[in-house]
Formats: sequence, structure tokens, C-alpha cells
Amino acid sequence: MDWATITLIVIGVIAIIVGLLLSSSGSTSGLSSMAGQDLELFKKTKDRGFIKVMQMVMFFLLLLSVVIIIVHRMIG
Repeated sequence: MDWATITLIVIGVIAIIVGLLLSSSGSTSGLSSMAGQDLELFKKTKDRGFIKVMQMVMFFLLLLSVVIIIVHRMIG
């Protein structure tokens, strides 16, 4: 396994843990899409504190994994 595969596995495990932490905060966050629940994408929420930070961490993990995949493809 190369560095990109190992890094993506670690990011995936962290994303699952963050998703599980967010799953109790409401019907539209966390792993609700994996459970097949209805997502309200354009609903304005008033998330604050820990939930908001975890949502930002989840978004950052998504961006980081996309960048790693692009860089790995460009390098070889």
C-alpha cells in the first residue's frame, strides 16, 4: 500500500467517527444519508458549538481526501 491509500483509510475512519458523533444531533446530520433518511439540504439550521465544529471537521476531511486523490493521480 502506498501513502495515499493509508492516508485515505485513516481519513475514512476519522470521518466515520465524526459522523457517528454527529448522528445524534438531528435528522439531517452525521450518517443520516447512509441510513436512508430524508436530507433537507436547503434548510437553514442553527447549529452552534460542538456540532458546528464537527460539521466543519467533516467538510475539511472531505476536501482533504479529494486533494489527496488528485495529487496522487497527478504524481503517478
